Amino acid sequence: MKDVNVTGRRPGGSELIALDIDEPGVDGFYNLRGIKPIGHYRGATGNSDLDLLGFDAHVLDDNTIRFYMVNQRPPVGAFNNIIDASKSGANSTIEIFEMRTGQEQMRHVRTIFSDEIWTPNRVSALADGSGGFLVTNDHSVKVGLRRKLDYVIGGGNVAYCDGAGNCHAAYDGSEDDDTVPSTSSDEPMYKVYLKKALGYLPKSKLKFPNGLARGRDGFFYVPSAIDGQIRVLALQPDKTLRLVDTIHVGMPLDNISPDANGDIYAAGFPNLIQSGKGFDDPYNQSSPVTIWRIRKTVDVGKSGVRSIDYRVEKVLEDRDSKVLSGSTTVRHDVKTGRLFISAAVHPFLVVCEPTK
Repeated sequence: MKDVNVTGRRPGGSELIALDIDEPGVDGFYNLRGIKPIGHYRGATGNSDLDLLGFDAHVLDDNTIRFYMVNQRPPVGAFNNIIDASKSGANSTIEIFEMRTGQEQMRHVRTIFSDEIWTPNRVSALADGSGGFLVTNDHSVKVGLRRKLDYVIGGGNVAYCDGAGNCHAAYDGSEDDDTVPSTSSDEPMYKVYLKKALGYLPKSKLKFPNGLARGRDGFFYVPSAIDGQIRVLALQPDKTLRLVDTIHVGMPLDNISPDANGDIYAAGFPNLIQSGKGFDDPYNQSSPVTIWRIRKTVDVGKSGVRSIDYRVEKVLEDRDSKVLSGSTTVRHDVKTGRLFISAAVHPFLVVCEPTK
């Protein structure tokens, strides 16, 4: 994992796997099935291999699901030969597929390649019928010294792409900090003074914007793998993003995922240095994990919204990595209360049953 090359690439590329979570077996395990790409998709070397990093799914109707996938293809030369990625970075695209419910194939719709997508981390469908999406670029450049400095001075952004693949920068953190004002005259004075004090601080750029997601409230939530904040963003008519709130979790975060109730679950790194070692050498180094839940509460009075608060709760933590290590994504099944926890560099999925 320390080198940007194809030595750790899975033979045949990545595979999208569907898990039948509603029908666990008597042994507690779940049936799974691979979803094969069909259609006109071609990878960087001319075959049908995928190199998936993150994805989002939009249910178009009762029978059709559309997938938006970050495809980190290896760079290739003039003859489709794989070349050294440490000099040029990944050859990334966004791939769009559609699948009929219950099938084991997904048909390729289109490939999005844009100069505005250079280090894509995760994609989030707008789900408004336009086919558009947002994607986080987690660094300012693909390779080089500037990339390493991103962790200190900030870098990366959120890009917008329409359904035809026309993309532009939508937010990088240096825009005006237009947070939602309180409409209540009885707001605690410490909040008033805190907002004024924060207004004098210089605007900081995003630091490793990670796995964003669209909340059930229509806002887009962008976590940081460095400063432990989640930016709450609203899409504007000109397809840029406006900051409306900031959630301070206090721990570097990876992907966030809303559940059916609107609660947001996030995987965090309680020891970022050790997590880095675990990602570089996942078979010999552990990576501690914390799972967070963020619950939004809106206080509405006769005159309108009086306050919006976010309750941040630690759901579970494995600082010794006895069970969880390097976990990057968590999904909460409201129906059963189970947590499904996965990791980018670990070959297993962890299922946590709710405590009684």
